[in-house]
Order: sequence, then structure tokens, then C-alpha cells
Amino acid sequence: MLRKSVLAVLLIGVFALGSGGAAGAHDTPPPEDLPADAVLPDVIEEVPHHLQIQNTQQGEWLRFSTTHINVGEGNLQIRGGGQVQSCETDEIEYDQCTVATQEILNKAGAVVYEHPAGVAVFHPEHNHWHQSAVAEFDVRRSPDDPSTAVARGVKITFCFVDVEFIGTTGGQKKAKPRTYFDCNGELQGLASWWADSYHQSTPLQELDITGLPEGTYYLTHTADPENHWIESDEHNNFTWVRFFLDRHGDDPAPNGNASVTVTGNSGCVPEIICGFGGNP
Repeated sequence: MLRKSVLAVLLIGVFALGSGGAAGAHDTPPPEDLPADAVLPDVIEEVPHHLQIQNTQQGEWLRFSTTHINVGEGNLQIRGGGQVQSCETDEIEYDQCTVATQEILNKAGAVVYEHPAGVAVFHPEHNHWHQSAVAEFDVRRSPDDPSTAVARGVKITFCFVDVEFIGTTGGQKKAKPRTYFDCNGELQGLASWWADSYHQSTPLQELDITGLPEGTYYLTHTADPENHWIESDEHNNFTWVRFFLDRHGDDPAPNGNASVTVTGNSGCVPEIICGFGGNP
């Protein structure tokens, strides 16, 4: 089973993304005053999957599923707080926003460092609080060149909770317990060795590809595009999936006949970023 081989990769600390990683890399080093006992998260993204075209009101939407995975030894912990007021973030107007702070822990679970992490917003479509700018999606002609984007999404907000464990035994799960359960409290996050999935039917898991000509494209996924989080590895935040948009010989106008076929993806190192999310 895939998860057994994943565990071996995690234990030896191989977290380089492989091909396609450079286009989503951050170059920000850890703060010089970060305490020596801090344990950092490392959020990676599963290759987008479950690609499907939805036809809606003369438009075409490419829908897809994604999974956020924390392979770091520390938790990603985000706290909202302060005055609630309206704001514009991720190119969307929200009625309720508050300051977001990343709390970095030590092995004992104590907060040893705080870092500004954008804003937390109340998301009416999901009816809970989200961290801003968790991910950004593009459809590009070249995976490594953002200027080739033909469909670009806004920076997407998400709520983080622990949904799936990436280990294989009860002992490992006891050592890496589920920690974050609630999207409506001040505190949310992604515990070490836990993952959070967003199915392709979820609002905002789509890009408008209306009228896009038949051809080969890349759906790219960049995590933390505004570099809100301090992580142990800032160079593995990018994945892509290549697909062929087939219009079956018709013109590019929306007609319900278009389909997508996946033809490749970025490197699967660690293996968990390919095929972890399971079936719809």
C-alpha cells in the first residue's frame, strides 16, 4: 500500500519535491531570532486530482481535488484574534476579518515564537473561519512559467483541520495525535503527519476555462503563495498535473462536449503527494 512506502520516506527525511518544485519555491530564510527548540511544520500539496469539467450557464469550469499535508515535525498552528472588521483579501471582500498569527511550538507543545500570518476571514460559502492565501491555482501552457497562465484563480482561503493521518500504525498515531478539529474557533491548524482534503465539489475548487482551445495544459498548485508561514522547507510548495483538453473536433465554444485526460504530473517525492487523497 502507498502509505507504507510513504512512511519510510518520511522517516529518512526526504522531502525534496523533485521536478516542478522550483516554480513554487520561497527563498525566505527562518528568522534569526527563532528559538533553537522550535519545531517547524512543512506543508506540501498533493498533486491535484479528480479533474472534471462542469458546464454551468454557458461557462466551463475545471474542477479538481487537493490535499494539504504537513510532513514536518512541528504543527502548523494559526490563531485568529483582535478586532473583527471588514477587509479585502485574496481579491474578495469579506464582512468579517481578524488578524492571523502563526504560533510555533516546541516539542513539549509550548508556544515559543509568533509570526504574522495574514488574516483570518469568515467564509460565508463554507460557514466557518479560513486562513487567507493558503493556495493559488493556475492553468498554464508551461508549468514553470507563470506568464503562460491562461486561467488564474485568486489566492484561495482554507480552514485547516486534521482529517487523514499519513502514518500506518497505532503507535505512530499516538506519537502524532490529531490536534485540530474545529473551523469555528480561534485556533486551527494542521498537526504533524496529518492532512486536510478539499474535494472537487467544494466551492472555489475550480477555474474558469470557458472557450479555452483544445490542447495540452498544466494545472498548477502553489501552497502559501504569500509566504505567511515559517516552514522547515520553503522549496516544496508547488505541484502540477498535465492534462489534455479534448473538444472532440468541435469549436472552442462551450457545448458540453469537452473533456480532460490527465497525461502526467510533477515528481512524487515524497510519494505521498501522488494518490494520497483517495476516491471522491
